[in-house]
Amino acid sequence: MAMSSSAMVIRPALRKMSSRFASTHAHDNLQAFREINKLASEGKWDNINNKPKLFLFGNDKKEAYSAFMKINKSTDFFDQSSWGMYMKVVWRIVAFLTAVKLGVVAYETVVPEQKRLHYKYRHHGDHH
Repeated sequence: MAMSSSAMVIRPALRKMSSRFASTHAHDNLQAFREINKLASEGKWDNINNKPKLFLFGNDKKEAYSAFMKINKSTDFFDQSSWGMYMKVVWRIVAFLTAVKLGVVAYETVVPEQKRLHYKYRHHGDHH
């Protein structure tokens, strides 16, 4: 297989460009992880959940969340914050209670009162 001269010139140039872009991207990732290591050594990073600590305020919070946003590529609402796992639990509890309440209201609206209260007000024999 003989390559044309233009292909011989273009391929090394493309290889050089792709390696340059890959090295730039890898450098950015390494810089983000260097920041995270610095934050962890300062006690501003939760190593177990790989997120900023929960109770950070001011510049500490800004610094931690800027590093977190560099590595977090998730579009899920609950993964955007350190409080996400707790917000997800609260959200599910509220959704469950709302569904139960809507079920009760729908039952009271659809089923007639005589049918709903049939057992509550039934006569227990003729003795009073």
